[in-house]
Amino acid sequence: MHAEEMQMVLLPIGWETDATPDLQERGQAIINRQLVDNCDLLIGIFRTRLGTPTPEADSGTVEEIERAEHQGKRCIVYFSDQTSRSIQIDQVQYDRLQNYRQELNTKGLTDNYTTLNEFREKISRHLMKAIRDIAKEDQERRAIRQEAKTTERAIGLPIQSGSSLPYAPLSFDTFANAQASIKQLIESRFGLEDMEDIKEQEIAKIQEVLASPDFATLVNQGATTETISAIVAVLETACTPAMYALAAIGRYSNENADEWLNFAGEWVERLLMREQESGFAWASYIKRYPGLLLLYALGISSLRAAKGNFLRDVLERFVYFRDYDCEIRLSTAVHPTHIFHGQVRQLIEPGFERRFTPVNDHLCGVIQGILYPHEEESRYISSFDLFEFLLSLKVIQVGEDHIYPGSFSWRSESSRVIIRAIQDAALNQGKAGKAILNLFGGEEALTETAATYDEIAKHSQQDFFRAGPPTYLSQLIRQAKSGKRIRNYRTVLHELAQL
Repeated sequence: MHAEEMQMVLLPIGWETDATPDLQERGQAIINRQLVDNCDLLIGIFRTRLGTPTPEADSGTVEEIERAEHQGKRCIVYFSDQTSRSIQIDQVQYDRLQNYRQELNTKGLTDNYTTLNEFREKISRHLMKAIRDIAKEDQERRAIRQEAKTTERAIGLPIQSGSSLPYAPLSFDTFANAQASIKQLIESRFGLEDMEDIKEQEIAKIQEVLASPDFATLVNQGATTETISAIVAVLETACTPAMYALAAIGRYSNENADEWLNFAGEWVERLLMREQESGFAWASYIKRYPGLLLLYALGISSLRAAKGNFLRDVLERFVYFRDYDCEIRLSTAVHPTHIFHGQVRQLIEPGFERRFTPVNDHLCGVIQGILYPHEEESRYISSFDLFEFLLSLKVIQVGEDHIYPGSFSWRSESSRVIIRAIQDAALNQGKAGKAILNLFGGEEALTETAATYDEIAKHSQQDFFRAGPPTYLSQLIRQAKSGKRIRNYRTVLHELAQL
């Protein structure tokens, strides 16, 4: 009805008509990847049955709703109250459905209908409201992008991500060119000295942006969704060449090369640690965002290259934290509350409210867009969530008593990645398992850290509704060493219930 006015067309999709046959993984996972991950809006309709349980949820439909909801998508769910003697009700299924209905109503709002005409009227009205919200969100995003581009032009940043550095034939305008340049520098006799000059140039460029009048103008507008989103967009553009460089260092440098390790760690540290400034407290904190971006680029790349020793030495690096006049570990200094102060972390994403971990969810998309734009999303998210989980575990190992939050806390498919990785590490199997052992300093240290993590996670204040930080790491390690591998989250819960 409003396609011409709003420039939007609704295309209904369902697994019966739009899923493509695939045998790479279980059926529901294929439907999730092909349909749920690519939809903008989910409509769930229940009558008398909840459905067949899957390894990840109480039914395939429940799994789809939870996945879409966790991705920040609008979910409109209806329950039929229509009564008919012709319907044969499976009482077990019906009871499960009513329990799920109550569960949903404790966290949000569902609706019901008793006749088909009532359903037609309600869904038409609700869809129109949802489309208007989506159109408004799109308008906000366009305005934010335009404001960021205007600021970038005023500051002198290139509109396209990245920049070329005047060190022929070295180039950091794309990730591919940065990787070729870093490989060349690592093999060069004077490569570290040349890279030092490049590092200083990139740090100066980012600091110039942070000190510019145009950046100050954005800050003076106050902490709103529009200004926070514009600020992070400007900083992400300014940091792109440095992210390319550090991701390439994490991939190609020798993990036992102390010079390159110290070089990379210092680069992150200098952008992460800033003087406390007068004025807006949130602005002083958010100016550390470049350090967070660089650490994630370096950390994810190192983990993907299975360089546990390299990543361990970077995360255990001591940095002077001026706010508290003391030295702390780098792994502790990157806590999101040290970057996005107070409620600012809720403003980093405009539009529909992001659940649980807005800063981490934003970082997930940013890192992929800059470093791995053509990679299959599920593969990328697995490496991103595994890095954040190991970072969370590392924070506990260095003596902190809080859980570092990340998307892994609520993303159901990431549970499988964590379960497999911890068991591989316990058995010292595979590249990833051995890298994790190196990251934590051996089998005994990993076992001790896992036990401490489980205990702290059990008393964590985070409530992610049927999700949260894992509390089963010690059990995974014990089961793996006894020769029994656990494959999925539901089995983990079953095993824990037997204890």
